[in-house]
Amino acid sequence: MLSEEKIRLMTKMASYETGEGKEYMPIKQYYRKDYVSYELIKTFITSTISFGILFLCFVIYKMDDLADFLAGKDLLELAISIGIKYVIFICIYQVAGFFVYTRRYKRATASVKEFYFTLKKVERLQEREDWK
Repeated sequence: MLSEEKIRLMTKMASYETGEGKEYMPIKQYYRKDYVSYELIKTFITSTISFGILFLCFVIYKMDDLADFLAGKDLLELAISIGIKYVIFICIYQVAGFFVYTRRYKRATASVKEFYFTLKKVERLQEREDWK
């Protein structure tokens, strides 16, 4: 015989698996350090591409003044300046990414833990029904 509570819990679990569980279940396949490291590598790659695009936009914007701009500058000094800006840009992205992905992992851990707690409840209800 099906109990109302068991049906309610199973519906809740099915809803979770199709909703936020789709996002959180794959995250829990990793250890926290591995997940955060993997995401930071992806963040490094995307932030490097973003910096390149922004730099290209700046060069295109300053195209008219580029000859005058480069004439008065030492190219080594310009390269060092661009390198420092790149490092600062990457550091900001990496720090922000670290906090975002650590928080996301903690949220996924809590959510999946609640899912397994509900699963245990359903198992206990099933055992009670089997004994009856």
